[in-house]
Amino acid sequence: MSAAPVALAGEPKIDLALAHAHGLTDDEFRHIEKLLGRTPTFFMIFGFDAGQPATLGAICASISDLPAPWREKARAMGFGFALALMSSSAILLALPWPPLALLTLGALAFAGGMLTGLGRWAIPLGMQTLIPMVFVLGLPKQSIASVPRVEALLALGGLAYIAFSLVATIVTDGSARRLVASESIREFSIYLRAVAAIFNPDADLEAAYGAAIRQQAALAEQLQLARPLLLGHAQNGSERFRLAASIGVLLDAFDALVAAQCDLALIRASRAATPMLRQIGTTLSVGAADLDHLSLELLATRRPTLPPDHHVQIEALWREALRLDDAGAEDPKTTPALKTAARRLILALEHIRRLEQVLSHDSDATASIGDVDLAAFIPRRSYSLAVLKQHLTKSSPVLRFSARLALAMMAGSLIARFLGDSGHGNWVLLTIAVVMRANYGLTRQRRDDRVVGTLVGCVAAAGAVAWLPPPALVATQGLAVAVLQSFVRLNYRLASAAASVTALVSLHLAQPSLPAPVLARLADTLIGAAIAHLFSYVWPHWEFSEAPNIVRRLQARLAAFAEVALRPAAGDQEYRLARKNMIEALAALSDSAGRMSIEPMATRRGLDEMAALLIAAHALVAKLSAARLDAKTGAAKPDAAVGEALSALLSPGGSQAQPNAPAPRSALEDAARAVTSAAETFQRAAREEME
Repeated sequence: MSAAPVALAGEPKIDLALAHAHGLTDDEFRHIEKLLGRTPTFFMIFGFDAGQPATLGAICASISDLPAPWREKARAMGFGFALALMSSSAILLALPWPPLALLTLGALAFAGGMLTGLGRWAIPLGMQTLIPMVFVLGLPKQSIASVPRVEALLALGGLAYIAFSLVATIVTDGSARRLVASESIREFSIYLRAVAAIFNPDADLEAAYGAAIRQQAALAEQLQLARPLLLGHAQNGSERFRLAASIGVLLDAFDALVAAQCDLALIRASRAATPMLRQIGTTLSVGAADLDHLSLELLATRRPTLPPDHHVQIEALWREALRLDDAGAEDPKTTPALKTAARRLILALEHIRRLEQVLSHDSDATASIGDVDLAAFIPRRSYSLAVLKQHLTKSSPVLRFSARLALAMMAGSLIARFLGDSGHGNWVLLTIAVVMRANYGLTRQRRDDRVVGTLVGCVAAAGAVAWLPPPALVATQGLAVAVLQSFVRLNYRLASAAASVTALVSLHLAQPSLPAPVLARLADTLIGAAIAHLFSYVWPHWEFSEAPNIVRRLQARLAAFAEVALRPAAGDQEYRLARKNMIEALAALSDSAGRMSIEPMATRRGLDEMAALLIAAHALVAKLSAARLDAKTGAAKPDAAVGEALSALLSPGGSQAQPNAPAPRSALEDAARAVTSAAETFQRAAREEME
């Protein structure tokens, strides 16, 4: 029997939940209502039996609702939701024939895995092939004749959500851009604290370097996310233009911070440098706190300001640097290096002060950007499935992941059937779908987060289902979606708890006459996590297989960066592009090392050598950034021939190809040779252990 439509008092709860998911103010929500007309709750129109598929459609559409310009978001959400409708239709049509349903399940899982070959941005598209298929398995059994009706309701819900999301994106465009810029500033403040730890004389230098490199990778990922939102269609004189300029200022400060780390081992070895190092740590920590203040103020106002005493610590560092003149005779080697480091750190802090000016004044933003073409820095997405052809090889990690995912989903379906309760299947499959990733390390991490998050979410959902009336459950469902969307990138454990609440409440609303099977769902989660873990060992692609390619790519990017950084005629745009590519390549190797470190011990091949390479590469980048910075501030410009020689030396195989390199032995060449040697040592270690 169909449930009667439920009239909700006041504003429809799911409408408000969707509004809160997008961070809308009351005024912005009223404006959207005027543009769209009233957005009625699906349950008020169709009742619970018909309203639940529409709500599931909205949830499925929300999977690819990530920060992006509205045109790009429309493209991604439209493409992803089309995949969702195709996968849910296919599985519903195949359900009457179990063998066909099993094969369809495997084929759709394989297709979802292959979609990740389009790039990291396409992971939500792969999930939109899997999650809707799993959700419809939780609906009451459907006849073939009822499939079009169910799909129409799914489409209605999804399209309504997409329309709401796009209008919300347009209305809140300025707020969204400020949020992304604020997050970028916050990530930079965390990086500033990591750099402060490097200068701490009591900290282990290698461990501090490792932490700074990992945070540098996190900063690179955040900037990659911010570029499409901040750099696209940025017109001079607009708030968007000022926010776009903030990225360049942050990277200028990054350059100065990295350059300040030249000769750091020499500086830390001197006892006379300890007071100065402690002052540097204090100054950088205060600078990080100022950035935190600026990031929060940017959320509240379009023209944020730094604390009025921001300059105090800069002046204190200047005074400490001047006192070094008296110590120069006692430590003639360390003092000049320490003074140079202090000067570069002060420059980085001045860039932070300039960040305030760029965010507040159009003239400063214009001067900061200059003649740089911002569009050149926006990552391009390709939806062409022809891109996937390159992954149809046995060595491709994408193909191997797709095969593992398909086999795991099919195994989960078979095991769920043997459990005897049709409700088990979708929970087991849901866990497999959200836990399995292309490599073991991420799968293991998500497995742990998923199990803990599911435990918390199931307890919360059990209480909600037991005590809350249907209208409140609808609001709970919307709130859980909002939490899921907000934290899916920041805290997967919390997002997993929200996902469990969403799924459990959604399934209860689909079949409200059945009791909430909380304990059974916990068991299903453990089964699904175990299946995902076990299938991580099926046709695996361990990190050591891909790491050599990442190392070669890093060498190539370092070679290009060295050539540009040491070429006097290189313009700002060319240098910034080379720097961007280098930072992303270094971040990719750091991420690879992180994934390898949580793989089984027997597969950690060349991990120590990879860590040594990261430190050597970071040291080289510091010297190259310093050379570029010194040239811009009036020092002698480097010889372009030196840059070309270093570029040849850094290229993969460069040590063999350049036995008589023309560049004189210098600190730069020594650093470049250290990178080449570390890369060769890693490649040799990986090759020997593979053999």
